[in-house]
Amino acid sequence: MQFLLTLQKTKKSYKWHLSGNKIRGKAKNGKDRGELFDPLTAVSRYTGNGTYDVTKRNRQRAGRSLGISTTLTNTIVGAADAKSNRGSEQVLRGRIKQILGL
Repeated sequence: MQFLLTLQKTKKSYKWHLSGNKIRGKAKNGKDRGELFDPLTAVSRYTGNGTYDVTKRNRQRAGRSLGISTTLTNTIVGAADAKSNRGSEQVLRGRIKQILGL
């Protein structure tokens, strides 16, 4: 999956951590330094497709800018926020945590 490969490259640009039960990254560079991003908005910012806040609407915009389907975008958002402990969201959450070393 292209998203996960690109997410792996963001390890130098973001300090990744678990905030509560949510996966968040703090930007280390640029004019948004110190701002919090989730995996979807971080990949969008990293690839130069725009900087988006961590809101439902802006996450959908970030997904569209990356060319990701709405279903996959919702799955990534659910995985980053630990909304469900079943199915594909949980599998994707495990992959994201493994890639980011959390």
